[in-house]
Amino acid sequence: MKFQIHIVDDEHTVAQSLKRILTTSEREIEVSNSGYEALKKTETKSFDLFILDYRLGDMDGIQLLEHLKNTNADAIYIFITAFGNVETAVRAMKAGAFDFIQKDQNPEVIRFTVQRALDTIRLRKEVELLKNSIFQERGPRKMVAESPVMKEILQIAEKYAQTDCTILITGETGTGKNVLAEFIHYQSNRFNNPFLAINCCTIPANLMESELFGYEKGAFTGAHTNGKVGLIERANEGTLFLDEIGELTPDLQAKLLYIIERQEFLRIGSVEPQKVNTRIIAATNVDLEKMIEEKNFRSDLYYRLNVASIKLPPLRERKEDILPLSKLFIEEFNKRFNKNVKQIADDAADYLINAPWKGNIRELKNLLERVMILTEEDTLSFRELQKAFTPFSNDHSPEKNAFFSLHLNPSKGTNLLQESQKQLVIQALKKCNCNRSSAARMLGIPRTTLNFYLKKFDLQSEEPALKNS
Repeated sequence: MKFQIHIVDDEHTVAQSLKRILTTSEREIEVSNSGYEALKKTETKSFDLFILDYRLGDMDGIQLLEHLKNTNADAIYIFITAFGNVETAVRAMKAGAFDFIQKDQNPEVIRFTVQRALDTIRLRKEVELLKNSIFQERGPRKMVAESPVMKEILQIAEKYAQTDCTILITGETGTGKNVLAEFIHYQSNRFNNPFLAINCCTIPANLMESELFGYEKGAFTGAHTNGKVGLIERANEGTLFLDEIGELTPDLQAKLLYIIERQEFLRIGSVEPQKVNTRIIAATNVDLEKMIEEKNFRSDLYYRLNVASIKLPPLRERKEDILPLSKLFIEEFNKRFNKNVKQIADDAADYLINAPWKGNIRELKNLLERVMILTEEDTLSFRELQKAFTPFSNDHSPEKNAFFSLHLNPSKGTNLLQESQKQLVIQALKKCNCNRSSAARMLGIPRTTLNFYLKKFDLQSEEPALKNS
């Protein structure tokens, strides 16, 4: 590992003397005799360590540091001056300096200070390499953020990741709360430790306590003879993601609050609390404040979980992300189903961008999975999407399989996509005798989405006629 060091001092002899003292085989040292010269050099080259004279001829050393941070944000800065005092040192450290030394100090002191800074840089780089290798092996699923709102959310998430605070992620079902929780974990200093997730509504209340806390051997009838390590203990030094946190019983809410506040827990059947360092990230698609009003959720736990909060927007409010997400899923399904879809046609893209997506990202992914199973084409068109709306039928006659025979003759100015959507909805209602639930299943969409289309195309008033047709 070769370190890039930049010495900036307006006294040529001092700068060269520092270079001579600090030169080793693992260091490349650049010298500048003014702040302007240093800034020019950093336009084409990045440095690991800057040694800055506190008083330069053309600018203040603090001003230079602030400029340098724009191009070398991850670098370490050491100030050196002939006019050292406590006030100067404090100002330098507040500006972001790693250390502060005087020019008349023993060369060994200067070498030691520089070596300590380089050791810090080496450790950072090793951690980054380790993090990158872990990402490649078992890292988080990719976060798509082309929309302004998602870009801002990821910036906030990265800041939260650098702390150990509890985080509450809210948003509709299917918006990717679990993916965001993984992202936060792998951006944090806990990235090399476990990330464990549990959906609180999928496990019966009487089993949830043992899943979370574990139990001692013989703690209850039917307990495993060796006891059990719970998720909270297994996630020690890592992250535990609790999805649908509103489903926890009041008793478990109280125990979770105790863990967050005290960083210790009790296995079932144990009398000795155990220390644990587990970060909690929780998520919900319900209004916890309303649950508090209804006495179904503890307010003290809510405030402890809500130290840092992120609200994920529904997919319909981040339209810029829909096509990038679709391409990501298509790439995934190309590999899984051995397909070769290379692009999305304009008519399909128009539908994907403008669909209501009440089920959010999960609904989009499920639709594309059905499409990819059925298609044999290399371009995803709206016609291919239509096939995914309709179940297979062995009888391909027009009477029994009307969805495969849409005959559209749009007049000038008519939106072809919307007209085809309307006809699909009408035919589904006809085939199902206006049973909305059956029609929604036939179309492969949630009933709420069907209701949206009925309102959009003003078809509610036509349902009696369709039922008798």
